[in-house]
Amino acid sequence: MKKLVCLASVAAVLALGFFCSDAVFAAESKLCPGLGCQSDKCECAPGEKCQNCPCSPCSADKNCACITAVRASAGTIKGTVGIYRTRVKTTGSKSDKDVVVYLEKVAGNDFPPSAKRKRMDQKGLVFIPHVLAIQKGTTVEFLNNDNDKHNVYLFNDNTGKEDIDIGTAPPGKLMSLRFEKPNKHKLEKDGEPKTLIALCKLHLEMAAYIAVFDNPFFTVASIDGKPQKAQYTLKNVPPGKYQLNIWHKKLKLRGGSKEIVVEQGKTTTVDFEITKAKYAKVKK
Repeated sequence: MKKLVCLASVAAVLALGFFCSDAVFAAESKLCPGLGCQSDKCECAPGEKCQNCPCSPCSADKNCACITAVRASAGTIKGTVGIYRTRVKTTGSKSDKDVVVYLEKVAGNDFPPSAKRKRMDQKGLVFIPHVLAIQKGTTVEFLNNDNDKHNVYLFNDNTGKEDIDIGTAPPGKLMSLRFEKPNKHKLEKDGEPKTLIALCKLHLEMAAYIAVFDNPFFTVASIDGKPQKAQYTLKNVPPGKYQLNIWHKKLKLRGGSKEIVVEQGKTTTVDFEITKAKYAKVKK
């Protein structure tokens, strides 16, 4: 009987589509706030119980049985990103090694953001990391780790206009910004994230990229220099049909986004290539 109640709770979660990234979340349905789509551990606050989850309590050191069951009902996407008719630089602070693999839309893209903050440092006159992928609603901290003052302003790579000037910080100061302004951090075009370029008005050579997504199903993969390939994995994806896409600061997905099907408890393998824009469209 206990097992049947748990399965019923799992079905309710899957039907509602309440999945999140490596974070604590509290959806309006009051479901257990530890279902981490890109995380393998339960991250509920210590001692917090799973509401509407009768299987077991959920804590920081013990997985909730319902969460474990829901993850078992999900699927995995993995594969290789190759380079077609070009090569990318994979060394240095401003290399082209980072490629973001993501699902364009999942259950209306209505997902609570991560409670964990992300960090972009400024050190050695460089933004670190060079590419940061976040979900809409996430707070990003900008820390000045240099001995000089630094300014942070965000330039919209899609519109070509300045998005916001966060301010200027002395050495050691931390500034933060929550990416959750109405209608400003949604997908700019169908299937594309909002892409912002972080710049410093005091040091014009500094630049980094922030890709803002409407759902938590994305990952940053690194292209290896010698084989010119990257391995990626998206975990705990609800079963269904999706469009798989990529973002890279210079290259495009050859042939456009791919329609894929994720099955319960199975791994879907999808390999694809990125290339220059002139090679991206495959001739029929």
